Amino acid sequence: MKSLDDHWTDWEAHVFGYGYGSGEPHTIPALKTWFEAVGRDDAPHGYDYEKLERASGPTVAWLLINALCKADVIEYGTSPRFGWLTEYGEALKAYVDSKSADELLMLTCRTEDYVHCYPTACNCGPKGFEEGRRCGNPFWNERR
Repeated sequence: MKSLDDHWTDWEAHVFGYGYGSGEPHTIPALKTWFEAVGRDDAPHGYDYEKLERASGPTVAWLLINALCKADVIEYGTSPRFGWLTEYGEALKAYVDSKSADELLMLTCRTEDYVHCYPTACNCGPKGFEEGRRCGNPFWNERR
């Protein structure tokens, strides 16, 4: 059974995963800053793109909006300028908020023989990979 820290490691590798130890010191703090800017008076799990742009810069804000929409972390009605976190996004935000950027970096850049799971391939069964097994990661939508 994987821990919440393991689920974070799997989520980050699936959604971003191309930092190879050089990119994460930039992307992880940016993601943390982005999540810190989420929330509006009328919607605690909603966001306003202008607030995100002020917090993380317009380029980073919009790259994260795009990536997080594809990862089912955020959704929106008629415009991605004003959206909200999905249930998976709420779980991810709570987790990211509970850790420092350094803690998230340590978990993301593990060097031990860590075996990742993915939304379509769970490797944490009693014998490793099992056809059709779905990982119980609270940060991704298993119905996809």
